[in-house]
Amino acid sequence: MGDSVGDLLVLVIDLHPVWWADHSLTGVVQSSLVLCNAHLLQNPLNKLCVYGYMNTGVYKLYPTEEDMVAGESTAGKYEGFDVVNTTILMRLKDIMLECHDPEEHRQLDGSLLSGALIQALCHCNVVSKNLAIGNVLNSRILVLKGSPDSRSQYMAIMNSIFAAQKNKVAIDSCVLGEDSTFLQQASEITGGTYVRVEDHGKLAQYLLGVFLMGVEFRKSFNTPPASKVDFRAACQCHSKMTDLGFVCSVCMSVYCGFRPICMTCNAHFKLPTALLKGKKVTGKRKLENGKS
Repeated sequence: MGDSVGDLLVLVIDLHPVWWADHSLTGVVQSSLVLCNAHLLQNPLNKLCVYGYMNTGVYKLYPTEEDMVAGESTAGKYEGFDVVNTTILMRLKDIMLECHDPEEHRQLDGSLLSGALIQALCHCNVVSKNLAIGNVLNSRILVLKGSPDSRSQYMAIMNSIFAAQKNKVAIDSCVLGEDSTFLQQASEITGGTYVRVEDHGKLAQYLLGVFLMGVEFRKSFNTPPASKVDFRAACQCHSKMTDLGFVCSVCMSVYCGFRPICMTCNAHFKLPTALLKGKKVTGKRKLENGKS
């Protein structure tokens, strides 16, 4: 077994302006900074990366090219904390100024959670590839989510979840709004923890009490019990949760009804025999009723 070189925490924050218009983004950001500082304080080898996402794109908040230069030293504060806090706050300010009430931000649905997870996994992979031979880095992703799920991203999100499971990257979920079926499945499949925080004033307590420690240490603590997970798939045609449906054998897309052409990969399929027999029987019955 190789030597451990600390933990990598990739924090993914939902920045959708429509959802945050009715909630306090400032308090959530301050609680997130507390978690980031505590993570770096635990071990000098620990690494941190922060992404923000909304319905128009995914933004890297930390580290950035500009923040490679050491920040100003502040009396009574660890210099590394000052660099992290200043960089994240400045990037958030720039992002919010760029998206000041544009037309594309007026719809609540459609935050690019799938893109944020993909970029987070890519960052974990890059950092792991740059390690010396024999060294081991424990990577995990923490998602802070407020806006509702976007069913149209089901396939991309599930692919990200399975990629994280294969690479042994746990996905922790801290949901600030309504329950997220996608993140419930992500945490269950990858071995992470799912928590829904109703009182945002207690967010810092949840972040430090549940998500600060690594996944392997949580079994020794009294963490919140796992919620019931809805493993139903969302159909590609109507973006609704489906109990029973048809699955494309090429790309594994799910449909609530039969489709001769897959909407995802354009694969062509013949009408199932059972459906053909059903149509013949129905036609025969109508004919007999006509004779009678």
